Amino acid sequence: MQSQPQRVSGRAVGAVMFIAAVTITLVWIVVRVFFTLHPDEPTPDGSSSRTSAPSSQRTIGTPFDHVVVLSIDGLRPDAVSDAVRRGCPGFSALLKGPNTLNARTDPDITVTLPNHVGMVTGRLMKGPQGHNWLPNAMPETIAEGGTLHAAHGAYVPSMWDVAHDHGLMTALIASKGKFILFDNSYREEQGRPDATGADDGTRKIDLVGFALRGEGVARKAMAFLDDAAAQGRRSLSFIHFTDTDVTGHVRTWDMTPGSSYLACVDRMDALVDGLIRHIDANPALRGRTAIVMTADHGGGAPAGSHTVADSPLNFTIPFAVWTGDGAAGDLYALSPMRARPAAHERMTATGGLPIRNADAGNCALWLLGLPSIPTSTVGAEQDLLAGWSRRAS
Repeated sequence: MQSQPQRVSGRAVGAVMFIAAVTITLVWIVVRVFFTLHPDEPTPDGSSSRTSAPSSQRTIGTPFDHVVVLSIDGLRPDAVSDAVRRGCPGFSALLKGPNTLNARTDPDITVTLPNHVGMVTGRLMKGPQGHNWLPNAMPETIAEGGTLHAAHGAYVPSMWDVAHDHGLMTALIASKGKFILFDNSYREEQGRPDATGADDGTRKIDLVGFALRGEGVARKAMAFLDDAAAQGRRSLSFIHFTDTDVTGHVRTWDMTPGSSYLACVDRMDALVDGLIRHIDANPALRGRTAIVMTADHGGGAPAGSHTVADSPLNFTIPFAVWTGDGAAGDLYALSPMRARPAAHERMTATGGLPIRNADAGNCALWLLGLPSIPTSTVGAEQDLLAGWSRRAS
C-alpha cells in the first residue's frame, strides 16, 4: 500500500517561518555591525586603507611646472643635520623649505626596492592595497613576472601614470640596475591606457636612464629638465643617488668626523647644490621648479647594512620640499593631519599617521596641481603642506 503524505499543520509552518525570520534578522544585524566597525582592513599606521582617491582634494594655488623627486639612498637624517651644521650649501638649501628629519620608511621593511616602489605608487608594502613587492634584487623578466602588476595581482598605478596622462614629460634616472623594475612595469606593453584628456599613450615613463654614480645621474636629470623647459612642457622626474648606500655597505654608516660615509654625504650635498644652482640659472626653470627629497632608509643596524626594520637608525629618514622661495618650516607643523612619532617609534602610539617616504609621489603631484595616484593609500588626501602656501615670486 502506498503511504499517504503527512499533513503539516498551519501552526508548525508558522513556527518554522518565525524561526527562519529571526535567524535571518540576527545574521543581518551581526554582518551590519561587523562592517560598520570594520569597514576596511587597518593599515600598519592604524588608518583605513583606501581603494580610490578622495572625491574632493585641496589644490595648490599656483602649481609648479616641474617637480623632481630625489631619493638619496641610505641617507641618514643626522648626516643631513651634520652637513647643515658644517655649512654645506646643498642640504642647507633644501632645509630652507618645509622639512622634517623625523620621517619614516615603510613600517615593515627598510631595504631599497620595496621603499622606492612605495615612493612612486603611494602604497606600503603589505596588505590587500599594498604594492606587495618584496624582492630587493634585479627583477625577473617581464615574461617571468617581473612587474609590479604581476606581484600585486592587478595594475598598480604610479605617479608617472598621473603626470603622463595629464600631458607632462616624465623620467626615471637611477643608479641601480634593479630599478629596471619600473621600466618593466610602465612601458608600452604594460602601461594602462590613458583615459584622461588627450591620449598620451600607454608608456608612462618617457625617459629611462641609468648612471653608476650620482654625478652621472645629476647630469642626466639637468639635461631632462632643460629639454622639458625648451619644449615648453611641464615635467615630473624621479632621480636616485646610490652613493651613500654603497659607501655605508662598504665602510659602514660611520658618523665620526672625517669618515668615508660623511665624505660621501658631502659629495651628495655638492650634487644637490649643483642641481639647485642649475635650476636657478635657467629662467625657464627658476621659480617654476620644486624638489621633493627623501631616502629609502638610513643605515647602521647592523653596522654595514640596514636590514633591521625596527631600528631607528634604519627607519628614520629625512623628507624635505625645496620650493625656491625660502619658505622654511617644520613639515609636521605644516601638515596637521599627521602625527609626529617619538624617536623610537616606527608607527605612532596614537595610531596617527607619520610622514613617510611613500608620501613623495602624491606630494609631488600636488605641487604640480595634479590629483593623487589612483588607489594609493599613503598621502592620497594630499595632506602634506596643508598649512603652507606658496609665496609670490
